Amino acid sequence: MRTLLFLLLLLSFALPRELLIATTYPIYYPLLYLAGELYDVKVLISTKTDVHHYEPKPQDIRNLREAKYVFTLGLESWERKLPVPKERLYFLNQNLPLIGNDPHIWMSPKSYQAVVDNLYKVLLKIDPKNQNIYERKYREFSKRLKDLDEKYRQSLSQCNSKWLVSTHLSLRYLARDYGLRAEGLRGVHGEEEPKPSELFRLINLMKKESIKSLFVEEGYQGKAVLKLQRETGAKVHTINTSLYPTKNGDDYFSIMERNLSAFVEGLDCKK
Repeated sequence: MRTLLFLLLLLSFALPRELLIATTYPIYYPLLYLAGELYDVKVLISTKTDVHHYEPKPQDIRNLREAKYVFTLGLESWERKLPVPKERLYFLNQNLPLIGNDPHIWMSPKSYQAVVDNLYKVLLKIDPKNQNIYERKYREFSKRLKDLDEKYRQSLSQCNSKWLVSTHLSLRYLARDYGLRAEGLRGVHGEEEPKPSELFRLINLMKKESIKSLFVEEGYQGKAVLKLQRETGAKVHTINTSLYPTKNGDDYFSIMERNLSAFVEGLDCKK
């Protein structure tokens, strides 16, 4: 009997785990935390690329076909065109506190909770037998998210500047939830250069409001940054809005902690 149990245990370890795919890192981090004990969890877009203009590669299509379920936010046009049967594809944008069709809700820990809530509900629906595990992991993740939200609220409550000016308009949720103002080059993503009219508008705003900090997406090398610096004398502060991991062990919390440090410095907040 003991030998049989041992063999069954070995067999359970040998069996490959079913695959869950999150399309982007903002979905991958909570999915891995909630379901990583039970499933093999992978991210679809794992390289530094402009996710707004994503097109699946042959290997991506193979991964999508192998996945038991695919999770995505559902605000970009390419997400609705993924080659995945609708019964295996889950959108997480239901009842989110959205600003138009802006997908960058994860840049605010406060608003991001709604995405985690939706993911948790989907996992309970598709795998109710493991409810206890999902409940435990959901409570843990939500507690850490609440603590991070409070840290953001306190850290950004006493700042000499209220302007979050970025080369990629991705900070509107952050501004809304923490009493700040966000501006940027509308419609400009990581691989695009802005129109002269957009640059002119932003330069005028920065001069008028005496804004001396510019928040730039990690890895962005566009000429717009140099022109904005030259015309306004602004200092560049690097942020990570795609949540792409740049250090070993990176997750949502470590990346957002570094982002907060950049915001505190750039907005000249009381420490």
